[in-house]
Amino acid sequence: MNYVLSHGDVDGITSGAISLLKFPGSTYYFSKPSQIHNDLYRIAKERPDIVSVSDIAVNKKRFDNILSALDRFPESTEIYWTDHHPIGRKQKRELETRVSLVHEIGPSAAELVYRRFENDLPEHALRLALYGAIGDYCDNSNFAQLHFEDYDKRTLYLEAGLLVQSLQEIDYQRESKDLVRELALGVAPSAMNNIVQLAVKATRIENEVFKYVQTNARKLGRVGYILDMPIRGYRGKSAKFAAYLTDSNVGISAKSSADDVDMSIRRRGLKVDLNKALNNILSGLNDAHGGGHPAAAGASMHRNEFPRFLQRLADYVDANISRKT
Repeated sequence: MNYVLSHGDVDGITSGAISLLKFPGSTYYFSKPSQIHNDLYRIAKERPDIVSVSDIAVNKKRFDNILSALDRFPESTEIYWTDHHPIGRKQKRELETRVSLVHEIGPSAAELVYRRFENDLPEHALRLALYGAIGDYCDNSNFAQLHFEDYDKRTLYLEAGLLVQSLQEIDYQRESKDLVRELALGVAPSAMNNIVQLAVKATRIENEVFKYVQTNARKLGRVGYILDMPIRGYRGKSAKFAAYLTDSNVGISAKSSADDVDMSIRRRGLKVDLNKALNNILSGLNDAHGGGHPAAAGASMHRNEFPRFLQRLADYVDANISRKT
């Protein structure tokens, strides 16, 4: 038995669909940095022949758990790990002793998976790679720019946009898996049942989210933030809106529960590296973890730590600006 695991955003599902084309018949699972070690532990019990992991950032605080899970696999298991998130040199070296690793910052994960298995893939896998590049703001790579010449780029952006928008309204575990399988079969998003309607619905909701953030966003230093929007999802989009509508360099959209706060973070204008910022800030907070890309990241922590995190992030951004002026 083979397994494919990927993240649940557009880059994740397209990289997962490409992996399914390379390893047909595989069991597909969504995963994320905070749970990949548990997923690997569970899969290792099945003694699979092949495991493909894509678009899953390595969680620094969970890294020892990841290595322990990888050590549970039989030596005969081939593990392919493909990712584009920042990773420390030491962690990368240790990961390379256990998996076949392709890692490059800049391109999308879907592009990297496509380039890795290109010789064994059908033509429509290239379109999946380009959807992933567009969906993850990685469409300026040399690969993407080259292959945009092979199609009408406007149509590619339409199809990718339908995926981005519809994922805001799709049931994460059930309907998203069906979507991945349809993409692997070569069905265009515009030809899938309900995708266009869901994308239009999500766009209408997004316009209302913009208005809500415009009224309710707050600001601390150069960080704009919105707390507990009365709607599920739209976290990344509302973080961008919070930065813009408060004229800030960083935007946060956070959702709190009884004990925790989970958030998406986006930058605007300033070239502060959010992944480095989180590595610096979260190490001083209890039970906090997070990371991502330089321009887009996420974090979770105990809700009592959120005010301190917010102040530290505002101070970090101010210090970054001071160093560049």
